[in-house]
Amino acid sequence: MTTAPPRISTDAASLLYLGSHPAQLLLGLYGVTNIVFVVLTADIVHSPWVSLLAVMLVLVAASLVIQPGPDPFPMRETLIVVGIVTLATAMVSWNLPGTGELGRASWHHGANAWLLFFLALRRRTGMAWIGFAGMALVTAAWGFTSGRGALSAVAMLQTHAGTVVVASLFGAGLRRAAADINVFTALADRSARASAEAQARKEIRRRRVVELAETATGPLERIAAGGPFSDEDRAGFLAAEAELRDSVRARGLTLPAIVASTSAARRRGVDVTLLDDRAAPIADGEVMARLSKEVATALDSASDGSVTVRLLPEGRWALVTIVSQSSVASTRVELDADGLRVEDEEHTDTAPGDDEGRD
Repeated sequence: MTTAPPRISTDAASLLYLGSHPAQLLLGLYGVTNIVFVVLTADIVHSPWVSLLAVMLVLVAASLVIQPGPDPFPMRETLIVVGIVTLATAMVSWNLPGTGELGRASWHHGANAWLLFFLALRRRTGMAWIGFAGMALVTAAWGFTSGRGALSAVAMLQTHAGTVVVASLFGAGLRRAAADINVFTALADRSARASAEAQARKEIRRRRVVELAETATGPLERIAAGGPFSDEDRAGFLAAEAELRDSVRARGLTLPAIVASTSAARRRGVDVTLLDDRAAPIADGEVMARLSKEVATALDSASDGSVTVRLLPEGRWALVTIVSQSSVASTRVELDADGLRVEDEEHTDTAPGDDEGRD
């Protein structure tokens, strides 16, 4: 049974769908709006080029904060965004006239507030408030030097402070939602795995019942019907018993070619023993094909005596051993983890059973 890849945890950034088309559209609308404000107020400011440079910097920060990425937002990019907020505030503030209505000429306040809004959503709430404090200090300094008054200038930020407050609260809610989603997802995954494992166990039991019925039903019905039994009947009973034994203690060797060769060898009078000490299936199909061919060849070549095939436990240098013994010789074949022969030695005049326990 294959294992599903681990699920990626949900975080606040993923809940914002920053890589989606609506997010990119929002970034474009944000940029166009602020550029329009700069163009429409070009006759109010001292130098339109300063405001244009400032809006370009703000758009760079916006493109950073809107990009999908880790949660929380990387500190290096966070410092860049906070630095741009402070620098853009200084550039635009001292580019404004000292008297009269400013209108949209103070576009930078709203633009910077939205940068800090997304910064707070991306788990940099403290840095967002540091950025807002820097914007407030620069604005107060400009108000003091321009004659508008520090308090009057800072009062221009009260609405934007609310934006950062909302972002702080909303960001905390997003983080809680992401944590809840991860908890529920983990529970759902565990439930799905448990259900799949239970279904797999049920299917294995069903297959075992079918195998048992196919192998044992006929002989058992024959035995229940009573004797007399011929030598052929007894041979069939023994073959069925051996096949059942193989299905229990040699599941890893129940391949079609091996099963067929084992059955044929037993009918010739060869004592075949199949053992699976590995306990874990072999995932590589090519290895299984080579193993099946080698085992079948050894079984087909045996005319008498015994053949013992053993899958070794995991961690051994050999994958399988095949020990063939007859009245005149004993042959041992060992296959490595790739199903290739590593040793093929023939020992004459060796007593049967001397080599079976060798690992």
